[in-house]
Amino acid sequence: MPLTLKTMLRQAVADDGYGGKGKSRWVREALTQLFKHDPDLMNVGVGDDLEVNDAEDAFFLSMENGLAIDAAVEIIRSQYPRAEGVQSAIIRAAVRYRLRERVKKQPLLRSPQ
Repeated sequence: MPLTLKTMLRQAVADDGYGGKGKSRWVREALTQLFKHDPDLMNVGVGDDLEVNDAEDAFFLSMENGLAIDAAVEIIRSQYPRAEGVQSAIIRAAVRYRLRERVKKQPLLRSPQ
């Protein structure tokens, strides 16, 4: 994953109060949101060619998430048979989706009165 995405993920996990070991739960919830709100997986792979994956991160996924990712891989491979790195692209898309949703929910900045 891009280092900037990894940094934003760690910051969001901390800001959302998930604690030091809550990153995997945050990512699992992000995957659930992505599959619910983007069932056609149109966000997967978008912008991946514009960034360098210069960092790694590890997550523990539930069996349910693993099965959902496997199904998502089949959907993407049915459209793009030669696609590579599909599982990682799905996880990156889920993280980006949840980060965008966080920004949408934040109140607008107010000027001091």
